[in-house]
Amino acid sequence: MYGKGRELELGNAASAVLVSLIRTLVDKNILSNTEVRVLLTQAASDLGPHEYVAPVKGAMGIILDDLLPMFPDNGGD
Repeated sequence: MYGKGRELELGNAASAVLVSLIRTLVDKNILSNTEVRVLLTQAASDLGPHEYVAPVKGAMGIILDDLLPMFPDNGGD
């Protein structure tokens, strides 16, 4: 089963590190919000099209609904 125990903790930790790293790169003007949005959109796209099982749909939703709005297309560029 997906999302239990250590796997869930690892996923949460990896997500926190990834968001922190991306924010740091944007803050240092190494990446723009536009570049981050392209990266996140591509990451969501890379998850599909597949047989959409719940974990893949959930991962896509987190990227598109939670992470993408952290980097607005009208800011940071």
